[in-house]
Amino acid sequence: MEVTNMRSTFLRFSLFLFSVLFLSLLCFSQDEIFLRSGEKIEGKVLEVGTELIKYKSKTNPEGPVYSKKIYDILVISYANGTTEVYEVEKTSASSSKYRNDTNIEISNHSVAFNFAPLLYQQLEIDYQYLFPKGIIGISFPITYALNPGFTRSSSSSLALLWSAGSDLKFFTAGQKAASFYIGVGVGVGQTQSTRYRNEEIIEYDPYTGQNYTNVRYTIEEVNNNFCSVSALVGV
Repeated sequence: MEVTNMRSTFLRFSLFLFSVLFLSLLCFSQDEIFLRSGEKIEGKVLEVGTELIKYKSKTNPEGPVYSKKIYDILVISYANGTTEVYEVEKTSASSSKYRNDTNIEISNHSVAFNFAPLLYQQLEIDYQYLFPKGIIGISFPITYALNPGFTRSSSSSLALLWSAGSDLKFFTAGQKAASFYIGVGVGVGQTQSTRYRNEEIIEYDPYTGQNYTNVRYTIEEVNNNFCSVSALVGV
């Protein structure tokens, strides 16, 4: 009889111990967040939004709420056994930036300084805005001539003083590190040319007492305003 009671007590104690261990595992089970950088975060996921996830850290469950950007998340493994995988295409939405298929993060706003016009002593700055998905862009180039006479090869040729415009570009394969585009541009500006003008003058010769017709050459710098429409092809 005593042996039976001992066995019954042992079974009850084992069942109680197993229940405590099982509940402890449930209480201490954590969600796991795997980042694209290779880092793993253990904690409790509180909220998954369109741009951020919010969680609490395992080491400080009563502490502050932390957050991570969605496009930094690779996998979330929940404590209940479910797993959620985040693909790059699903994590590229952002109000100011996006990622293309080569994983290069490109800003919608950019300012470029073009070095090629410096060969002609011209300074060119170009502001560009990319619309969502990077298929269409609009840019506003401004050019200023540091030395207008540098590009003038003859007396009648035009030298650029300044120009400004707007270019609408279509990136056929989307915006990447190097992207092909076509488009149309409009521009306004001012050029300068040298003009020679012949002027007949009458000169009096006091020694002979007669008038002589002579020709005087006058050199003028003429500024000309212009507007233009152009087709764009480039990379």
